[in-house]
Amino acid sequence: MKTQIERAKLLESLHIKGDPLILYNIWDPGSALAMQQIGAKIIATGSWSVAAAYGFGDGENIPLELVIENLKRIVASVDLPVTIDLEGGYAEEIQLSSNKT
Repeated sequence: MKTQIERAKLLESLHIKGDPLILYNIWDPGSALAMQQIGAKIIATGSWSVAAAYGFGDGENIPLELVIENLKRIVASVDLPVTIDLEGGYAEEIQLSSNKT
C-alpha cells in the first residue's frame, strides 16, 4: 500500500499540460476498487453519488462524519490517489482569519 506522500506525488505527476487527467467518480470502496482494477490512475468521489448511496439528497445533506468515514474506507480499499467533493466544505459561515500581529 502506498503512503499518503507517495499518493500525493503520483497525483502531482499526473497533471501534465495537454494530457487531461480523467477522474472517475465513485461512491464507496467497491466502486473505487472496480475503477482501480480497470486501470484508473486516480479515484474521485462525487458528492451526489456518495449522498445518494446513503439515502441522502445532494447539497451537504449527508452528515460530514459519514462522508469522512466513507472516505477512509475508500482510501483503504485502493492504492491510488483519492480526491473528495466536499461541495461547500460543510461550513455554515465564512470565517476569515487574520495573521496581523
